[in-house]
Amino acid sequence: MRKIFILLFSILILFSCKDDRDGGCNYDDQSINGLQYLGSHNSYRIKTHQPIFDFALNLYNTGALPDGINPQEWDYDQVSLVEQLTDYNLRTFEIDVFYDPDGGLYSERRGNLLVGENTASNIPALDEPGYKVIHIPDLDYKTHHYTFIDALETMKTWSDENKDHEPIFIMVELKDEAAGDYISGFGFSEAIPYSVQAMNELDQEIKEVFGADLSKIITPDELRGNYSTVEAAVLGGNWPTLRETKGKFFFVFMGSDDTATYYTENHPNLENRPMFYFTDPGNPNCAFVKYDNPEADLQNIKDAVNLGYMVRTRADAGTWEARSGNTSRREAAFASGAQIISTDYYKPDSRYETSDEWTNYSVSFPNQSAIVVNTVNNDFSCPE
Repeated sequence: MRKIFILLFSILILFSCKDDRDGGCNYDDQSINGLQYLGSHNSYRIKTHQPIFDFALNLYNTGALPDGINPQEWDYDQVSLVEQLTDYNLRTFEIDVFYDPDGGLYSERRGNLLVGENTASNIPALDEPGYKVIHIPDLDYKTHHYTFIDALETMKTWSDENKDHEPIFIMVELKDEAAGDYISGFGFSEAIPYSVQAMNELDQEIKEVFGADLSKIITPDELRGNYSTVEAAVLGGNWPTLRETKGKFFFVFMGSDDTATYYTENHPNLENRPMFYFTDPGNPNCAFVKYDNPEADLQNIKDAVNLGYMVRTRADAGTWEARSGNTSRREAAFASGAQIISTDYYKPDSRYETSDEWTNYSVSFPNQSAIVVNTVNNDFSCPE
């Protein structure tokens, strides 16, 4: 009998503890802005088609590319979204989208002309109307997901199969410039400008995947509650707890001031909209703020976090940290209190083992945790 009691007691202890991804600690009652989450930058991306990469790098090395365009910064890729969610416990993702209401705008890969290859993608999904997921059309076009809907379906399916997961933050970058907007003579695609209709169609794609009731999405309406504006709710500390957001998603778009204007037309206070957007403190719709350089903006980030905003920053950029091994930006990101920390290196670049050009630089929380306490605005510590 004593052995049975010990066995039952051990089982109870096992099931009362969180798993190792959260460091063995239960954060359920913590406000979600009092935690930090790790995620990937350009989460969908597969490294540039090698012949185009080599061509562009040669141009760069001969000084033929404009300042600010360095193909070395394209020299990374991402594993699948499911692997990022499962194997690396990432909970924030960045998806670049281009508006393609009639379909077929990005079916041809005109950059292949530069290397003497066929331009036809022969990908049916690119011929269909709807938002496309691409980094740079015609040049840097390789992706795990050709359409926004496909990327969302993948994440929702994973969520449905892992119902108790921490909230997932999907940052949607509304791309409005393509190679054809700058380079003539090759037939490169030009981006279609955004409009109220374009923003409505983007919302519709989210609803197509998640349902019109948006039950798996924390919306601006839900955050705002009884406050007069979204920002008032943020400053009033109305963020939900981790327990209240498990199994759910936040959508936040990045775009121009015009896209924000289109999105809020006929929707004051983001009423009946599924997405937030990155903007500056003082805007009545401000909940999410973006400071990409945690070293240059360390104090700005801390100030915003202490006021109640959710801040996104980047632990690395342009492959340079992975090449040098410099961790100062990464450490600044952790110390800043920014809740959303993006990286290209949740795992080291595999070439570090065979090349002196790369290091084992990587970004992760202790014990590969999905979340950690935000020490800037939260003094919670795990009970002993």
